Amino acid sequence: MNINVKSLFITFFLSFTGLPLLSEITLEQENMLKKLPADQREAIKEKMTTSNEINEEIEEIFSQDSFLVKRPDDDEEENKKKCEECIYGYDLFKFSPSTFAPANIVPVSFSYILGPGDELSVNLYGTQEDNKTGFISRDGTFNVPVIGTVTLAGFTFAEAQKFLSKRINEELIGTKISINLKKLRSITVYVLGEAYKPGSYTLSALSSVTNSLFLSGGVNKLGSLRNIEIKRRGKLLKKYDLYDLLVKGDTSTDVRLEDGDTIFIPFIENKVTLGGDFKRPYLYEILEGETLEEVISLAGGFKSGVSLIPRIEYSTINRLLNKREISYITYNKDVSNKKILNGDALYVAEHSGLKPRSIELTGEFQNPGVYSISEGDTILAVVMRAGGYTNSAFVEGAVFLRKEVAKQEKLAFERSANELEELLARGGQNIRTNNENIQISEFALGPAYKLVERLREVEPVGRVVVSLDTLELKTNPFSNFELRDEDRIYIPKRPTSITVVGEVLKAASLQFVPGSSIEDYLNSSGGLNYEADKDRIFVISPNGQAEVYKRRFMAGGQGPDMIPGSTIVVSRSNRSWDAIQLTTVISPILSNLATSIAAIAVISKD
Repeated sequence: MNINVKSLFITFFLSFTGLPLLSEITLEQENMLKKLPADQREAIKEKMTTSNEINEEIEEIFSQDSFLVKRPDDDEEENKKKCEECIYGYDLFKFSPSTFAPANIVPVSFSYILGPGDELSVNLYGTQEDNKTGFISRDGTFNVPVIGTVTLAGFTFAEAQKFLSKRINEELIGTKISINLKKLRSITVYVLGEAYKPGSYTLSALSSVTNSLFLSGGVNKLGSLRNIEIKRRGKLLKKYDLYDLLVKGDTSTDVRLEDGDTIFIPFIENKVTLGGDFKRPYLYEILEGETLEEVISLAGGFKSGVSLIPRIEYSTINRLLNKREISYITYNKDVSNKKILNGDALYVAEHSGLKPRSIELTGEFQNPGVYSISEGDTILAVVMRAGGYTNSAFVEGAVFLRKEVAKQEKLAFERSANELEELLARGGQNIRTNNENIQISEFALGPAYKLVERLREVEPVGRVVVSLDTLELKTNPFSNFELRDEDRIYIPKRPTSITVVGEVLKAASLQFVPGSSIEDYLNSSGGLNYEADKDRIFVISPNGQAEVYKRRFMAGGQGPDMIPGSTIVVSRSNRSWDAIQLTTVISPILSNLATSIAAIAVISKD
């Protein structure tokens, strides 16, 4: 018996969902049924039908295109200017719908009220077997198999199930009934006033005010979010405040819509600006008579850096004198009930000493870690709190990193990249640089553009050259300077090598040998290669300082004394930059880039 076991397994598995049996079976499934024993065919056919319907619904869900598209007026650059006057909540409707077709593939609660247009599937099983799929008619009735026409409009889904089960039990002994909602009826709702797209919309009967606002694109820039009016049969049913949902997450005030309801969006009447160190500074819509406490709660309260009794700058419009007046309010219970008016502005600043600040110590400290710092704390004070340095500490190679310096270095690299890119854009032209006419050929463009790319990719760490020797910190106030938030200090272990990188035959880390010169280390790395610039060799000391090594003819050369942890950098020859044409532009950039990369390499070894 050649039966598709996988199809049967899926059929049995999906049979427990209890969905209505309306889909037809396929020809392949019909042929499969013919191969089964007669007493099994009906049961398997029923399960196959259920399986097919589920597949159809799944395919319908995944085949639907997204019904939300970005608003056509939401240009990114223009939006920054426009939304300075947009109230909080307007951005919630950034995406507008591409279709207003009612959604039927949604779960239905037992409290759903049946009405004309709902499609039901009714099945009888037991001593009597029958099924019927159809719509509740305009008069609210539905034709149930065997027992005839019954009125279901106005019943909740749970009440309808209970009512039909009671009728069947009374009239058909040994028979049970199941009822399922196949499709929901559609309702027409009018969204008017300051809506994004005013008009009539066909929605699911399950739709609420919030659903309809999202599906219709929400409000325009002048539309209120807090005074939305729901009208039913010409009378005001309720005013809906969307801030209940946005600010409090409260859905209890939402309203289930009925056919013919009108959602009217009036103009915004009152606005207040909350700026500074509120948790969510923004322009808010307020209701008439709202107090200072209620308005502050819209912004989520104050940030942690604000004092317990904050001083609020209060700006209001004097309508009699027709001018804006500024005063200061000490926020406490006495002023919390102060009424806030349209056009008012509230600003609060954090206390400079309340914001937490810290510094991170890593490497060869007795107790490395993150330490809180207060105003006036110096390097020596924090080093002492960390127990000082270990015996393996190499203080001469200390790496001090500062966030502000990293930002400045990044801006400098960006500026260099922009200047070099602008220079390269004039390729083949005579360019005036440093009072000299230079010409760039195509030969130089390749490596130059790579340098531009590298300048934009590198993330500087913000290294500051410092001396962290304990005696130096105790005796020199300029070395023992005040720390800032998010500073970082790394103390490496005492190194035993010299690193040689750049245009040598083999870049390497070589064993430090007391008395060895720069030439000795260069020779140990195989010497300079063909691309090396013999006049631009420099040494980066462990503390981050860079010094150019000047070679002498015949004699080896004169340069800084080598100490463990130093890095020798051999620059590339200017041949790639059209002889000497771009040397004055490229060389300083390469030096700064190499120094920054060396700092990154040092802290990456930990």
